Amino acid sequence: MSERNMRPVSYKQYDARWASKPYQVKGETATIKGSGCGPTCAAMVIASLRDKSVTPAETCAWSVEHGYKAKGHGTYYSYFRSQMAQYGIQCRQLLGSSIYHQPGHPIHGQVREYLRQGKWVIALMGPGRWTTGGHFVLVWDWDDKVRINDPASAKSVRENGDPDTFQNEVKNYWLVETGGSSEKKEEDDGMDAEQIRAIVQEELALREGRRDKEEAADWAREAWEAARAAGVLDGSRPLAGLTRQEAALVLSRLGLLEKKEGAE
Repeated sequence: MSERNMRPVSYKQYDARWASKPYQVKGETATIKGSGCGPTCAAMVIASLRDKSVTPAETCAWSVEHGYKAKGHGTYYSYFRSQMAQYGIQCRQLLGSSIYHQPGHPIHGQVREYLRQGKWVIALMGPGRWTTGGHFVLVWDWDDKVRINDPASAKSVRENGDPDTFQNEVKNYWLVETGGSSEKKEEDDGMDAEQIRAIVQEELALREGRRDKEEAADWAREAWEAARAAGVLDGSRPLAGLTRQEAALVLSRLGLLEKKEGAE
């Protein structure tokens, strides 16, 4: 096995210390054991890099409190960046749409290189060896096997994954920077240009019908709830288009429109 990367703290959703604790919003009865794979992965990262006292109980509670628990589902994609930011850890989503059943996609090679550099990656797995629906796992190395901290299993076949099977069943990746500031952040500092591009790519894929109904529903629900919570939308005209002027104002407010030297 490779000695390049440190293995993170390993947490399991089914640990008796928190398995039966609620991970739910109003109208559902979900628990950490059944739905808390995302925050459990985040807890592994935080406990390994910043605060060893943090467990899935804390990260699941934070997710619910800040609106990242999806009713009837698991955790919204945008959760990881915000949760990690609270501990000074950089984390970003690498793809704007699903790569499920795309084992030849170039992102797999990029992820392997990131791991060689000492970084970690959270992977969303689709139906197959790791799940019957959707499941987040923490990847910490990749040599002849994909080395995984699986929050729902200790089986070797799932924690020492076959690369071909893994590449065929992964749907998305989040890159975790293992270095950087150790100062806990009080607030997320907003989206960067790369994340804006990812959202645009998601919207285009949705409009062109290149995403399956389940994923489209998850994306729409996440975007809708986040926009309402931020006061951007008031609950009306959900499918209305954005004018160029409105788009320019949003990008300007986010600081993504910069003046070129010499321009007025």
